[in-house]
Amino acid sequence: MKKGLLAIFSLAIIITACNDSSESAVITNDKSVADKVGEEDNVLIIEDTVIIDTSSVAIDSVARVDYESDLSLEIKEIEEEKENPISEDCKMFLEDYAVGIKSFARITEKVASNPEDIGLQIQLSSASEDINAWATKPQMFQCSQNKAFQKQIEILNDKRDRLLAI
Repeated sequence: MKKGLLAIFSLAIIITACNDSSESAVITNDKSVADKVGEEDNVLIIEDTVIIDTSSVAIDSVARVDYESDLSLEIKEIEEEKENPISEDCKMFLEDYAVGIKSFARITEKVASNPEDIGLQIQLSSASEDINAWATKPQMFQCSQNKAFQKQIEILNDKRDRLLAI
């Protein structure tokens, strides 16, 4: 009988201890709940506020959209370059590629305005070979290991495609 009472008493203590420990930590941002719960002695109320500065994120996002939609082919730094900076050689490659795209777009415009000019047709053929050769240049392979460089190439290729579609 004593063992039975001792078991029940032990069980009651364990249940009470479990109930007390589950109420000992309350995380809330609601003041009314905190006030109601705060009346008990065993309650720890933790209230944290996290403030995130979204102004720079918003500015970066707007600048990125503007940069990607701008057809001037000017190379600007993108947020990926903060984590993976692009080497000077690779930046020069991007600049040269942008100049190549501009040149190809100008010749394409000239041909569109004067399609019967054989000289322009020959220039267009040569420029087309040149623009396609950029993808196989050794610098492209060396620099393409960098994710920021890859993103810059994607942006330039998208701008190229949009310029040629005009």
